[in-house]
Amino acid sequence: MQLEKLGELARWREKGYSALLVTVWLYANLPALVWLGQSLQSISLLNGLLLSAGISFLLGLMVRSRSQWQFSPTPILQPLPLSLMLAAGVGAIVCPWVVDIPQLPVLLFGLGTYGLCGLFLPNVTWWRGLPIAALVACVLPFGAQFGTGLGFPVRVLTAQIVEQFLQSWQIAAISSHDIIVLENGVARVDLPCSGLKSIWAGILFLLAATWLEGRTIGGRWLLVCVTHSILLLVANTLRVLALVLLIHIQQPQMAEIVHIPLGILGFILACGLTWVLLQWIPKNPVRRLLPVNRLEARSQQLKAKSPTDWVARTILIAAVFSLGILAASYPPRTLPAIAPLQMPSAIQAQPIALIPVEQRFFSNASSTTPQKWRFTFGDLTGSILIVSSRNWSAFHPPELCLIGSGLQVDRMETKQLAPVVLARWLTLEKGRLTATYWLQSRHHTTDDFLSRMGEYVLHQNRTWVMVSILLNDDRPPDDPKLQEFVTLIHTTIDHHLQGHSL
Repeated sequence: MQLEKLGELARWREKGYSALLVTVWLYANLPALVWLGQSLQSISLLNGLLLSAGISFLLGLMVRSRSQWQFSPTPILQPLPLSLMLAAGVGAIVCPWVVDIPQLPVLLFGLGTYGLCGLFLPNVTWWRGLPIAALVACVLPFGAQFGTGLGFPVRVLTAQIVEQFLQSWQIAAISSHDIIVLENGVARVDLPCSGLKSIWAGILFLLAATWLEGRTIGGRWLLVCVTHSILLLVANTLRVLALVLLIHIQQPQMAEIVHIPLGILGFILACGLTWVLLQWIPKNPVRRLLPVNRLEARSQQLKAKSPTDWVARTILIAAVFSLGILAASYPPRTLPAIAPLQMPSAIQAQPIALIPVEQRFFSNASSTTPQKWRFTFGDLTGSILIVSSRNWSAFHPPELCLIGSGLQVDRMETKQLAPVVLARWLTLEKGRLTATYWLQSRHHTTDDFLSRMGEYVLHQNRTWVMVSILLNDDRPPDDPKLQEFVTLIHTTIDHHLQGHSL
């Protein structure tokens, strides 16, 4: 009787330890859970139905194969699940400090949670379920809210690759953000053209195919995954190139017609090649999962009581709890908007309202301060838009605002307007108007959005200002008055940024 009471007490103690570990893990990932809960409240009806259908399918699958799910009441510190769990926990804390994409910590939370499940599952069962767990981890955050800053670098990179192809074929073209300016038209690489959704859907296809065919996730699988992503990017880049060429030969209607079919064809071809590569990966070995007999249960209980095992589990609890403390103590920085810029007294400036396209864009950008003036500087007149931001994807190509205002962009090129200002120079309305813009931080000035993004991520230059100037005449870029004006604006912004160091 006494032995039965001791055994019952030991079982409750094991359950209590397991419950404590799960609770501490959820606490460590509380920011991701809060974001996910808020996103699910505003999810679209279609996405909600799809997510509900997916969850129902997974639950039905688990019930059908419940005999294989041999959950241990006590966590077993298996190296790979434990490494996945702790690496995901650390990554979820680090990611928001590097790049502001809220879906990534949620994705890492999903993978880390499956790593936590691996401490309670047989190793063979855990490996078999890894592809479907990764599938769920990808679907959940992006299904709840797909809008992400990842589309920004993909669009910029796609536009620049297409620009290089066109220039190698002696077709005059220059890209800026998601705009490609040709001699006889303007092509835009918008969010659907970025290929981001194709990559996401392609990764889901790869994970589903891996799970259905029972392929092993390892070094070969990672190589196939990288190849698959490259194939999807290449297919999308070729699609954008084809659309731009159609615009170049004055066939915009044809480009609109083949836009979606080309995307579907490229996706199917990339997935087909990936499926062929997937056959190169060996299948999981078929092992018969035996029920845990009394002798194995007794040996596990004895192992659970060993002092070394209890010390390791205590360290695990402390490590996960420390992740929660770090997440609570060092949340991602919510940077305030930059104070408005004061124009120098040498410039006669009158504030004016943003046009509708500018208002729509900047209303969704956090930590961003847009200002616009009509100015006079000697015989130089025009308007100037200055956007100060700490958001890595807040800036837009000024060409879009010019086009939205009804102006025609004839030509775009890079010009050195001052010793420290390398800017984009635009000719508008068949040469009757000119415009220029550049991006500026405390340590860097550039006309390239991709260069600005690299400075933001790699060198932590978080505070940037975009200057866009529209002139009322066809003044050349080497005009002394214009260069004096550009230098004055650049110096004023530089002094302004020095007072807003992070």
